[in-house]
Amino acid sequence: MAERWILRKGSKRSGFRYVTEAGAPVRAAATLARADALRIPPAWTDVHVAASPTSAIQAWGFDAKGRKQYRYHDREVARGQLRKYYRVRRLAHDLPGIRAALDRDLRKRTLDRCHVAAGVVRLISEGFFRVGNERYAAENATFGIATLRKEHVVLHDDRAVFHYVGKKSIEQHQTVCEPALVEFVRALALTPGYRLFRWVDDDGEWHDLTARDVNEYLHELLGVPYTAKDFRTWGGTLRVATILADLGEPASDRDAKKNVVTAVRLVAAELGNTPTVCRASYVHPLVIARYLDAGTTIAPFLPNGISPARDAHRPEERALIRFLDKFFPERRRHKRDRRRRGRDDADRRALRAA
Repeated sequence: MAERWILRKGSKRSGFRYVTEAGAPVRAAATLARADALRIPPAWTDVHVAASPTSAIQAWGFDAKGRKQYRYHDREVARGQLRKYYRVRRLAHDLPGIRAALDRDLRKRTLDRCHVAAGVVRLISEGFFRVGNERYAAENATFGIATLRKEHVVLHDDRAVFHYVGKKSIEQHQTVCEPALVEFVRALALTPGYRLFRWVDDDGEWHDLTARDVNEYLHELLGVPYTAKDFRTWGGTLRVATILADLGEPASDRDAKKNVVTAVRLVAAELGNTPTVCRASYVHPLVIARYLDAGTTIAPFLPNGISPARDAHRPEERALIRFLDKFFPERRRHKRDRRRRGRDDADRRALRAA
């Protein structure tokens, strides 16, 4: 049976080498070059590199904090990005129904799990918040919306201002002005405990809302297959598309590049990311590509007439959906794609068994 993995041995000081699962040294130049090209951090331990250059998972190991990490084939990364942007476009189409469900739960008079989770999802969709997690809050004192403390928000008559340290120790400043959300935050600021987002059960016991609660609400209670990151990606794409439309058609290629840099920099500041991360992970590449290639924006797709109701698509959202529907149509899945996905799934099953 062909071996699936080769193993990294040695250290940064003594030098790394690779052996087969049977312990024989690996000498094939192409295999060694591929392993080096993966740029696996020296601090990783128990490193396994795929024996096949076509495997979806090219390497895995454990970082300095004991977390399992992966290196994927470029093909798999591209597919993952494609799937993400198809999913985000479907999220955009579903927004009116999602908002209606969120508003329904927000109208509840008790601060139960559904009510608080609904408010947090609304804040994520309106304010570009990350969801955060308990470990980063405890170990790094970095926060997302689910782990915010009362000290992280200042309430004014007409707005709630959030200020905290987020992922990678980047300071976050977010302001929410929607009256219903401001009152939601105001009510939670009066609850016991230092955490901001808490909910009460039928027995009157208070619980901290967690990232898991938020995602379970999205998946199980709201009934949609989306994550908090999908809302951030849609928001980042929408903001860049809107800014480019406001800047208008560029006079030259140089102007186009300058405008893209400006739009991405502004949105990166709102998201709390670097411009590089913002452009790579939170903006649909087609929005930038069409602008650079032909100066195309969402402006021609803006609807005419009266703005839609609050729970329907907003004008700029409708324009971006029309833009994506025209230039990024849903692709039909062919048999070849299903066979390839089956092979990739087999790689993942083997990894879980490793």
